[in-house]
Amino acid sequence: MIEDLYMVFCLVAFWLSLSLPMLRHFTYLIPLIGLVGCLALGKCTFPQHLWPFLLLVVVGAMLGPLSGRDGLQDIYLILIGVMPFALGQRYRFGWWPVFMVAVIGAVVAIVLSKATGGRVSADAGIDVLGSKSAFESPYSFVFGMLTVWAVVTKRWKEALIALVFTVLTLKRIALLGVIACVLVTLLPRRLGNLLLSPVVMISLNALAVTLAVMYAMGQFDQLIFDLTGMSANQAGMGRRVLYFRPSMELTAHLERYVFVGGGAGWVYDIMRAKASWGHKGNLHNDVMKIVLEYGGLAMAGFFWLAYRTKSWPIKVLWLYVNLTLLTDNTLIYTYFVFGFGMIAMTADAEWREAAAAAAAKARAAPRPRQPRPLGPGWTRLP
Repeated sequence: MIEDLYMVFCLVAFWLSLSLPMLRHFTYLIPLIGLVGCLALGKCTFPQHLWPFLLLVVVGAMLGPLSGRDGLQDIYLILIGVMPFALGQRYRFGWWPVFMVAVIGAVVAIVLSKATGGRVSADAGIDVLGSKSAFESPYSFVFGMLTVWAVVTKRWKEALIALVFTVLTLKRIALLGVIACVLVTLLPRRLGNLLLSPVVMISLNALAVTLAVMYAMGQFDQLIFDLTGMSANQAGMGRRVLYFRPSMELTAHLERYVFVGGGAGWVYDIMRAKASWGHKGNLHNDVMKIVLEYGGLAMAGFFWLAYRTKSWPIKVLWLYVNLTLLTDNTLIYTYFVFGFGMIAMTADAEWREAAAAAAAKARAAPRPRQPRPLGPGWTRLP
């Protein structure tokens, strides 16, 4: 009973936070209520696909003396995303109900934003390269996840529908993440598992951080201009400027950051002190943020825990999450972490059930009878 009530509260709170942002404060109660529930029931358990986030919480707590207020807020936001699973609930919802709830929420959010003069563009067009849409919404990340869920469970019609909504509510990295996940699912399974293995993905993420540093230092300015006709900063939606000071800090003290970071919130301090910003600035690259704040070892542990699973749907969904972490702040998007936890849990269960059903069908199939051998001198008639 307690578990069910807590689950309903979490679902309603996240929907309200995304559809009616002025009510997002309800989600702040989730870790506190979850902690009380854990103490009351005498249990606290988390699904394995959320362990990477818990690793950051633990490392952040260990580096607590180095962490500032903004960093502690980040840790709490991560907890908001993972604590709904602490009581052992199995979030099992069908694809269509989740999709319809997301559509209703997106419509409410877009209408409200237009009515209040929010960030939704008045233009009717969609510019993928410029990451602009008349219906731009954070729900794009949710629709992207729904697309990947449909692809890994071979719901092709649903995948196409969710992809259309991903484009309409455009977040460029969400769309790119979907495309990458679709391409990986088209690979032979053995090759896909090799690509999405811990060692390979840790290496690729380290390479991605290196490329981000090179981009911030201007190494790709001319190439980007030749390909897009835009400056490197414009093509990256301002990320070249955002990455510059953190990249300088990382390269200046690389030997330190390989092992230990500056504590949760350290990136905000770098951007304030060295960019002369008087406000909290988001880096829009959570993988680089993990290296700077928690250290390279924590980054390696994060992705090792993420990709060590044998579940194909969870691997592919983690790839989607991974790609968003490279160019956005999804680590502290509470609805994103929760949505991933719920969708990965359901997709994995469906995948396992389908595999079990196929195995049972194969066992039940009648085996062809082998003819009994004839004795010497006997010939079988045609």
